[in-house]
Amino acid sequence: MENLRRVVAASGVWGAAIGGVAGFSATASAQWADRVVEYVEGAGVPPGYNNPAVALGEPTRFTGEGMFPSVVSPFSGAWLDDEVVTIGEGGRLVVAFDEPIRNNPLNPFGIDLLVFGNSFYTLDSGGLAGPPLTEGGIIEVSPDGDRWTRIDGVEADGVFPSLGYRDITDPFQSEPGRVLTDFTVPVDPSFDAVGLSLSEIIAGYNGSGGGAGVDIGAYGLDETRFVRISNPLGSGVTPEIDGFSRVTAVPAPATVALLGAGTFLARRRRATFR
Repeated sequence: MENLRRVVAASGVWGAAIGGVAGFSATASAQWADRVVEYVEGAGVPPGYNNPAVALGEPTRFTGEGMFPSVVSPFSGAWLDDEVVTIGEGGRLVVAFDEPIRNNPLNPFGIDLLVFGNSFYTLDSGGLAGPPLTEGGIIEVSPDGDRWTRIDGVEADGVFPSLGYRDITDPFQSEPGRVLTDFTVPVDPSFDAVGLSLSEIIAGYNGSGGGAGVDIGAYGLDETRFVRISNPLGSGVTPEIDGFSRVTAVPAPATVALLGAGTFLARRRRATFR
């Protein structure tokens, strides 16, 4: 619980998809987890941080209202009890998506699911990122709520820390930004933020809102509906969970070109008949 308070584009098409064709889905309710199936609190959960419903819906962009207001940035995670739920030692959280998360070959970097915690990078005296402070959490997925597959090497409350806005200049900025990130677009898994400034991290996120990325295809799964986050006894940590999202596929170049041509022709027709 100690962290409670505290770049690469695939192509030119990638940027267009974030800002245009795919960008609309960032606010679509179908992108987020729909239901809490089970919550076992576990040991070490602070009072008030045991409401699993806060893990549904869009992840948090601005936190601390009324006390210590701040944008959510890779140096400042969501921390209020109506934003994150804590999973104590021996506890677990299971959520379900009504629409399956699919292993879509057009998903950026092969990532199909994102899990948002409230981890953050440490900040040195020069304003550069140090190693992230993460709090674990085992991720498992299931197509039916019965057969579970454990995801190796990815912490639920780990990298990449959430980023709410693309236009912030202060990691603890007390006013919201104006340019939203996309919580359905993953960060390039090869990106390393350590030693970088806030502006360099924002550039490296390339429009993404962060999140721990899961490639279900790597485990031979075509789709999944259920996600389970568990915290074993003796872990020494208590992960916080802010939300879940399915990843938005990036249209293939030919599709984007076709959509662009259609828009151009539609505009010409409107101009012709004025």
